[in-house]
Amino acid sequence: MPKNPSSARLSTIIGTTLVIFLLDWFYLGYMTSKGFEPKTYNFAIGTFTLHVPIQWLPIAGAVLVAFVVSYEVSYTIFPRRVSLDQDALSSIRLMRAIVLSLTVFVVVLFVPYIIGSDWFWAGLSIVSNISQIRDLGQSLLNADQALMGLDQIWQYSISQSAALMCMVLSAFVFGRSPKRFRK
Repeated sequence: MPKNPSSARLSTIIGTTLVIFLLDWFYLGYMTSKGFEPKTYNFAIGTFTLHVPIQWLPIAGAVLVAFVVSYEVSYTIFPRRVSLDQDALSSIRLMRAIVLSLTVFVVVLFVPYIIGSDWFWAGLSIVSNISQIRDLGQSLLNADQALMGLDQIWQYSISQSAALMCMVLSAFVFGRSPKRFRK
C-alpha cells in the first residue's frame, strides 16, 4: 500500500472497481451458459443505431456502486486533514474493509450456485456418513431450491441485488473509523 493517502485511495478505488467488474462479467458468463438469454435495446440517434445489451446494465450499476462505496470508505478512513499526520493503522483498516466487503459480495453472489452444483454434492457425499454434515447439506439445499426454481432473469436480478446490498452494508460496517474516547 502506498505511503501517500491519496495514492492509496486512488489505487483502492480503481482496484475495487476493476475486481467488481470482472466478478460480474464472470457471473454474466455463467448465467448466459445456464440459459440466460441476452437481449439488446436499440437506440436510434438520427441515422445511427446504438445496440445496448440489457444484461450489461446491472454490471454498469455494480461498477458504479463499487466505485462509490470504495470512495466513501477510503474517504472515511483517510479524511482530509490540515496536517499530514496519518493514523498508522489506516492502510490496514482500508484493506480490511475492502477485502471483507468483496468477500461478502462473492459469497452472496456465487454460493447459491455452488450449493446447487453437482460437484458440491459429490464432495458432500464423501462425508455423508457424518449426520451433522448431511443435515447441514440438506438444509442448504432446501433453502437454495427456492432461488434455483425461479426464471433466469429473476435469479440474475435477485443475486446481483442481494450481493450489492450486502457489499455496501459490509463496507460501511467495516470501514468506519474508530471513535476516540476523550480522557
